[in-house]
Amino acid sequence: MWVLALCGVWTLGVIAWAAVALLTPAGEDPEEAVEREAGMHHEQHPSAGRYYVPTYAKVEKDGTAVLRYQVGNGQDSSVEDFLRTYDISAKPKRTSPSRVTYSDRFGDVRRTFTVTYNPSPETGGYDYARITVSAGDTDAS
Repeated sequence: MWVLALCGVWTLGVIAWAAVALLTPAGEDPEEAVEREAGMHHEQHPSAGRYYVPTYAKVEKDGTAVLRYQVGNGQDSSVEDFLRTYDISAKPKRTSPSRVTYSDRFGDVRRTFTVTYNPSPETGGYDYARITVSAGDTDAS
C-alpha cells in the first residue's frame, strides 16, 4: 500500500515538474545577453530586417562585452553590409594595412569595432573579414 502511494506521489511530482518546465518561457541564452549588452542584438536594430550571428560572445572580467563576427566579401555578407545593418556611421581609423577601427556609442555603451581583413589574391579585395566588437559602460571610460 505504501509503495503504491509513493509511486502515486512520485508520478504527480513528475507531472508537476514537466508542466512547470513546459509552461515557463525559455530564458535568453548567454550569447544573446552579451549581444544586448553590446547593443548588437537584432531586437535593438529592428529596421535592419537582418542580423549577423557572432562566432564568439563573452563578457570579460572587467565587464567589457566582446563579440566576434566573420563576414565574407559578397553581396549578402560584407563589412559594408555589417556596418549598415548596425547603423555604424563612425569614421574609420586605419591602424595597419589590413586593420580598421570604428568607435561609437549606443545608448550608454561605448563600442569599438576592429575589422581585420584577410587579403585576397585580387587587387583591393579580401576573402573575409573578422570583426571584433568591444563594448563597455561609458562611465568606466
